[in-house]
Amino acid sequence: MDTASVILAVGSPPGRSGRGMIRASGAGVFDLIDALSCEAVPRTRGVGPIRLNASGYGLPAILIRCPGPGSYTGEDVFELQLPGQPALLDRIIDHMIVAGMERGLETRRAEPGEYTARAWYSGRLSLTEAEGVAALIAARSDAELRAAGLLKTGRLGTVAAASADRIAGMLALVEAGIDFTDEEDVVAIEPAELLRRLRSEIDVLQDLLDRSVGMEVLQALPTVVLCGPPNAGKSTLFNALLCDRRAVVAEMAGTTRDAIAEPMTIDDRGAEILLIDAAGIDDDGGSVIGRRMQEMTRTVMAEADVLLHCLPAGLEADWIDDPRVVRVRTKQDLCDAQQDADVHVSVTESCGLEQVRSAIADRTLDQAVHMSADAVALQPRHEAALADALESLQATRAMVETRPDSAELVAMHLRTSLDVMAILAGTIAPDDVLGRVFASFCIGK
Repeated sequence: MDTASVILAVGSPPGRSGRGMIRASGAGVFDLIDALSCEAVPRTRGVGPIRLNASGYGLPAILIRCPGPGSYTGEDVFELQLPGQPALLDRIIDHMIVAGMERGLETRRAEPGEYTARAWYSGRLSLTEAEGVAALIAARSDAELRAAGLLKTGRLGTVAAASADRIAGMLALVEAGIDFTDEEDVVAIEPAELLRRLRSEIDVLQDLLDRSVGMEVLQALPTVVLCGPPNAGKSTLFNALLCDRRAVVAEMAGTTRDAIAEPMTIDDRGAEILLIDAAGIDDDGGSVIGRRMQEMTRTVMAEADVLLHCLPAGLEADWIDDPRVVRVRTKQDLCDAQQDADVHVSVTESCGLEQVRSAIADRTLDQAVHMSADAVALQPRHEAALADALESLQATRAMVETRPDSAELVAMHLRTSLDVMAILAGTIAPDDVLGRVFASFCIGK
């Protein structure tokens, strides 16, 4: 990776906003500030109008300087916060690239993940912490956020580094025995002691795998879809279950036109599902929008793990015949009689909501995922690396038990385990591993 250039990118989310942000990093980056013709340039942070040489108009902005090595990337960094108009942000970046070239600076737009990659190269982040940043950006639920937070804190890298250190200690003693094999009175480590250490390390790695949760599992939340005819109270129930006004509610039928998905916690351990509010099931597909609404509803229903089929109290029962269905009678406050259903709900009177949550939990708890306090979130490469290291340690133990005099073979297996754990700890990082890690990032991070 090219780390000599000054890189620039929009660091704020795509689209228009009240405030956008441009981030620049690299040696000599502060020289670009002059290219902005800033008035009253702050030494650390502050507010002052800037004037672009190319356009000739003043633009209010906040300039933040972050000298290296204490910045995010470990290099000199500055950030500009200014009106978040996409064309404007791109124009300023283009202007600074030209100005940088005129000043003899290799200046270009950043690649995806390049800021975090530079943070890794400068030692500001470990590789697992960098993966945590990517996971944090991509998180869709509380469980994914907690998992990404655990990665970002470097907890896995710390555990892997400690394991690598212990394996290296065993390897050093075994190799010392090989080097001094001609010395009759030199025994670097007794087979019994080596077996004890190996069993202990195997237990540590096995426990780590047992307590781990794969990120791909966290991303595959079971889905629960609210379905039924238009104006059946689905969006009202959706908001009530989430304790938030997430969907628009109106007396007019057909208010919901798209599938709205939100994560929902279903037990005190933090297990989550994805709750989806879809457009009402309606045979009227005369308009283009109407047909697309119905297609979307049918799609999310087909992919759902649980269907909350909602029918207003008093309406003739016409339940969907599907084993995934939980039959819910809504608007029960408008009807005295309780018809056949699994749950009767009145959001107005806050009645039946806990029963709906319980019904969801009963149907999804074996599929729902949660992050316990001592769990470790693992990317696929982490799981594969731990499994490989564990397999090598188990092969080492078998070799010591059956052929304790084969020190060279024992050392070979220990070396394999050490290399795998060193990669996981981030002390060894082959280019293919780096490519996989940073390929998932977005530009500006």
